[in-house]
Amino acid sequence: MKPGPLPKPSHLKLLEGNAGKRPLDLAAGVNPRIEIPSCPKHLGPEAKKEWKRITPLLEELGLISGLDRTALALYCQAAGRLAELETAFNGKVARLQQTKGIDYAEAVYDASYSVTPSGYAQQSVLVQLLGKHREQVNRYLMHFGLSPAARGRVQASNYAQPQLPGMEPKPEGVVSGFARFAGGR
Repeated sequence: MKPGPLPKPSHLKLLEGNAGKRPLDLAAGVNPRIEIPSCPKHLGPEAKKEWKRITPLLEELGLISGLDRTALALYCQAAGRLAELETAFNGKVARLQQTKGIDYAEAVYDASYSVTPSGYAQQSVLVQLLGKHREQVNRYLMHFGLSPAARGRVQASNYAQPQLPGMEPKPEGVVSGFARFAGGR
């Protein structure tokens, strides 16, 4: 994904007055049919729960098509793995509280860090994995417009080319404009 804002759709530029005065390609853009793709069989249990939770919402918003199966599977698998890692971390904290008789904050610290043989505190592998999966999930959320910042950057599919005010579809068989001089091609 490129940094910065996504380009505006051509029909929106036209409605705003085409401030850049560049030629607009109003036929540009893809508007695939809105549909929920089949859930991949390789997803883990938590990922399948996320698939079942998120796909109806994306369909309602017009933000999902059959083309999105792999991207959605990546998001769901990352979200599912994050949920599993969070559960494992919380379980480790609870075990530390129980076995060592320490308070929650101290148990979180003990679960988050280990002491190396040279005496330095080192972040645990579990906490490192949690951080990486949180970043992954956030990145996938952006692709589907599932965060407040990303919602303005996605465009729902309407499975049709946009109809702009004052632009009527060309009647069949009628030759107009330059085509009249070019032999009706």
